[in-house]
Amino acid sequence: MLNTFFLDAREKLVGPRPDYAKSAAIVATSNPASNDATPKSSTAGGWSKLIAADTIETEIKRLAQDVAKNVTTPAPFKAGSYKECRRDFTVAATLFAVTAEYDGDVRWKDAAATLRDSFARAGHNCKVGTDQSYQEAKQRKQELADLVAGTRPATSSTVIKNDWPQVADRPPLMQRLEIAHKDRLAKWLASQQDFTVHRDDVKHESQLMATLADIITREGYEFWDDDAYIKYAHELKQAGIDLAAATELDNYDQARNALTRATKSCTDCHEGYRQ
Repeated sequence: MLNTFFLDAREKLVGPRPDYAKSAAIVATSNPASNDATPKSSTAGGWSKLIAADTIETEIKRLAQDVAKNVTTPAPFKAGSYKECRRDFTVAATLFAVTAEYDGDVRWKDAAATLRDSFARAGHNCKVGTDQSYQEAKQRKQELADLVAGTRPATSSTVIKNDWPQVADRPPLMQRLEIAHKDRLAKWLASQQDFTVHRDDVKHESQLMATLADIITREGYEFWDDDAYIKYAHELKQAGIDLAAATELDNYDQARNALTRATKSCTDCHEGYRQ
């Protein structure tokens, strides 16, 4: 079953959480034979190991287009499009946070910390559709348009290190994971022909999936210190890495295998926390 993401897992959980301390040691998914415990989330080697600079730039440009559609007049914003804005602003804040720490050349890096903070604030405020959140959404819409057009924003923040729960609430990130997995990757990997046509898009979404799977386990998020949760997120991240690698090789079978593992990691995670 492909629709395995929940916006807030706590609303779906039944019964007490499992006592994973009694389980066998958790092993790393990239090497099932290893005796090492699954590592806590990290970006050893830098963010470029998970997501390419052009993927970040492309996603931000696409977000600018989506925001332009969702921020038009107050009525539709208050009627529901504020929810899409919350997701899009949160993803933008996340990508600017990654950009601030990026281990290489990437567009907008010099202003990334400032952009991270302004879009993080907008994401938090767009939990509701009000006159105030609409006005802020309009400002962020214009800021994205100017950014894509080449305008350099004034920088104010010099704090590069990210406080991830402050940057991004987890539910909007889970929404974006669901879009990547269910609405895009599952369709684009339905056949060899679909994979061939959408190979660049598959690579884009798989890199985002790997990056977000890493971020949702950072310190401060719920379950960040739960070994089982870390294991499932690590499996999802590794599946994203492997899926991106399969696109480089134009290997449909490997891509399908990676997607199957991504689906299984999500299914196992939610089932493992049910009675």
